[in-house]
Amino acid sequence: MFEAKSGIDWPGRVVGLAVFLIGIGLLVMVFMWTNQTLIAPASGGKQPINWAQMGTKLAWDVGRLFLLGFIAAAIAGRGAQLYGAAGRVEAARRLPLE
Repeated sequence: MFEAKSGIDWPGRVVGLAVFLIGIGLLVMVFMWTNQTLIAPASGGKQPINWAQMGTKLAWDVGRLFLLGFIAAAIAGRGAQLYGAAGRVEAARRLPLE
């Protein structure tokens, strides 16, 4: 019947791709922080190890890195959804009206 002629939704795709790349960049940063944070410190001598402090610090670091990784993955996922939604809007505009 009637087919709507419209261009590609470039702003939606660009925003979706930008948000996706920001999320991927944040994930890379979290991976780098994980590598730096969880490396075992060099033992400086015969000093006793404070296991309670070491365990608390490890739990704090792992929890913080998990939270940051979760947020970064959510941002990347939202960017992928935005990019995909821009394509669906374009496809929906091409459907014939009844």
